[in-house]
Amino acid sequence: MVNSWFDFNMFLLPIKKVITCQLLLILLLPVYAFSAEPFVFYTYHNKPPYFFGEVPSGREKMAVTGIYQAFVNYINTQQSALKVTLEFQPRIRLENQLNSQKLKGAILGVNPLWFKDKAKTKFHWSAPFMQDRDVLVVKTGNQFDYAHPRDLVGRSLALPRGLYFWGVTERIKEGKITAFETNSDLQNLGMVEFGRVDATILSVLSARYFLNDKKNASVLTLLKTPHDAFARMVLFPKSTQSQYQSLKAAIEKSLTDPAWVNQLAKWGYR
Repeated sequence: MVNSWFDFNMFLLPIKKVITCQLLLILLLPVYAFSAEPFVFYTYHNKPPYFFGEVPSGREKMAVTGIYQAFVNYINTQQSALKVTLEFQPRIRLENQLNSQKLKGAILGVNPLWFKDKAKTKFHWSAPFMQDRDVLVVKTGNQFDYAHPRDLVGRSLALPRGLYFWGVTERIKEGKITAFETNSDLQNLGMVEFGRVDATILSVLSARYFLNDKKNASVLTLLKTPHDAFARMVLFPKSTQSQYQSLKAAIEKSLTDPAWVNQLAKWGYR
């Protein structure tokens, strides 16, 4: 009987080992099968309230908070295929990578007109995740009537370097508007405050953010008529077809999702 019992256990031992290994594989399977693919959203809008955080020289990766980081966080809760992160890069670098088909990621918060893709054929474009508009800010006491870019002919503007402004960029090239390019909205507002230019153009959310400072609010005025209205979308290079498909539905529903709309409201969006 002893030998028979011993032989039976020796027979079961390999089976137990196989079952144990299978159970371990089942437990570990979700870790490997469902691990999210890393994917980067880039922005060249280093300004509040879209993107906060100083950018150390040579390390354009510090995203602290802001609308764009909130959107990345939201997208990561709406799907599990990709783990999206946010990084800053200057526009010229992003455009060089786009043109050479080397951009391994998407560009957040942009519009087809800014990339000469009105027909949306050069790149994949998401649905809008927010609507936005540009406004003019002038020195208090120096207001002027504004309804169309033609009203800026003969005037001087401080503008962010390298950006496109509807109806203005064309007139600058024609020599009808004088433009001084700087590196930030804050510099542009300073030029307006000290009377070096007639006005600057920036997004309404950035204008409200800076004019919430009582010092700025006393010397600067936001003109009532917006310069332009536009949608902010995500640009996906054609090489990121699969990532575009993975995120398309989540972005498409964002503006009807209270979870995202409430996040936008925290940054003055209305």
